[in-house]
Amino acid sequence: MSPDASSTAAFEEPYVFPPTRPEPYPMERRTYRSFAELADLLASNDTVAQLLGSARPEDIPPPTPLTCGRRLSGTAHRVRCAAGPPLGGYVLEPPQPATASIVFLHGFTDTPWFYATFFRSALTAAPELFASVRVVVPLAPVYRNQSVVGEPPGDFFAWFDAAAFLNTTLARLTDGADVATAEAALRADTAMDDRLGLFLSTRRVEAVIARERDALRTGGAPGGGRVLLVGHSLGAAMATHIALVSRAHLDGVVLLQGFVPAARTLLASKEAYNSGERQYAVELVGGGADRVVPAPVVEASARIVEDLLPAAARVKYTVQAGVSHSNFFSPGPGVEAAVGVLRRFLE
Repeated sequence: MSPDASSTAAFEEPYVFPPTRPEPYPMERRTYRSFAELADLLASNDTVAQLLGSARPEDIPPPTPLTCGRRLSGTAHRVRCAAGPPLGGYVLEPPQPATASIVFLHGFTDTPWFYATFFRSALTAAPELFASVRVVVPLAPVYRNQSVVGEPPGDFFAWFDAAAFLNTTLARLTDGADVATAEAALRADTAMDDRLGLFLSTRRVEAVIARERDALRTGGAPGGGRVLLVGHSLGAAMATHIALVSRAHLDGVVLLQGFVPAARTLLASKEAYNSGERQYAVELVGGGADRVVPAPVVEASARIVEDLLPAAARVKYTVQAGVSHSNFFSPGPGVEAAVGVLRRFLE
């Protein structure tokens, strides 16, 4: 055997001691699905298994199956499925030429397509508002839940691994904690965060935002159109992180019933984030009847965001009376409150 051949063989068959079985990354399992898999997921008739223990089964509305290429039931928006990076989800195409896009980040759930029920309710509640608005919904990576209290083991869609935070910091704030207590807990060194997951999802959502900006500009939207980042629950936490660390070209960020993740890390070098005029508003919205992410947690998060971005963005906190974490999905006050907030950014 020639020296070159020996060298090649050595690289092709490395000797490893001690021998170990390769193990998959313990959290994120899969980000993107094939078109056929995506279509099957969206068309599912499965109802959501849990909403972090926030609703009785009889209070959960029936699902809204999505069929690729057809209209979302009861609306004029058509479903376009987009497998692969960076979207790996679906777009609700408006009946009129698009002048704005909403990039929507769903919450921690085993059935993220269940949010179609909210979209159907919102679009039918204000058809004139959304007639030229695209709704872009990426599906979060799949994590194997084995530790989130109140949730069964199984595959869950999550933007980052929030199990430790949900079980410790947030669990201690669900029973009557005031804003000061919530802020101290969010700022504490003991608040756990998945910095790698936050980083990876930030880069992916930035790519989605850039594509939406290009799509609106190519489609001739006046002034290049507007791109709004919206999140609910864990999706709102992800969107909060993006608003803090990203320079993505946005026209507003709406955070529905979420919190600020990795606050201790960001606060340690906050001068890095209070730079560059973002030229948009960040609105954090709490639910007055929310027992999963209580309003004081949202208000405390708003204070931290304002501390991090005192001169770089306009930060606002509002609370919607009577809105819980679960009635956000159903027709009624939760949807009407969310539409009212979005109207301020879209009109």
